[in-house]
Amino acid sequence: MEAITKQIHEMTSAELIELGKQRAAEENKKQDQRKQAHLKDKEHFLSEVLERYNDAQAILTTLKAETIAHAENFNNLKYELEGKPTKEAKSFELKNEKIKIIVESQDRFDFNDEAIVHINAIKDIFREKFENRNKGFYNLLESILIKNAKGEYDVKILTKARKQVRELGDDKLIEEFDKLNDCLIVVGSTKYIRVYTLDEKNKWKDVSLNFSSL
Repeated sequence: MEAITKQIHEMTSAELIELGKQRAAEENKKQDQRKQAHLKDKEHFLSEVLERYNDAQAILTTLKAETIAHAENFNNLKYELEGKPTKEAKSFELKNEKIKIIVESQDRFDFNDEAIVHINAIKDIFREKFENRNKGFYNLLESILIKNAKGEYDVKILTKARKQVRELGDDKLIEEFDKLNDCLIVVGSTKYIRVYTLDEKNKWKDVSLNFSSL
């Protein structure tokens, strides 16, 4: 399409309409170019962020593994130098006047196959006692006994609920929660490490690597 080069006051109505179409097409082309540039920049940004996060995750994973390994070696050597076997413990610490490291091992729990029997029994008791008396409270209790996004029952919530159930004084309910607790099995363990430094107030301050604390 040939571009119109006349002055506006020299144009016919048809030429003015055609000029409008040309300018609209140019604006659409510029807008499309801006969108394409935005998409390209966004893709580059997302890829760069992912790459940097993967790099940071790898660094932190290595840092954790190496720090725990070295800390365990120092802890073992502490006993070896005294001619004693290393004391088995869930946690230990290394420190000097300014720095403290705590290494802790925590068991991971899950329920065995029998647990669902007691979970359903607990649901039935809650339904019998509270569904008609207090719908809101019943719904709250029911929410505790549903599976999470992974399709699993939350061990921590149910274990905590067991302690609170005793305050209700219902022997049948207490019995079912006790039986549910007996269904807990250890499926593994995870090691954690925390690093502290002594601040100006002579208090141990956690050196956190969580984003929320940065």
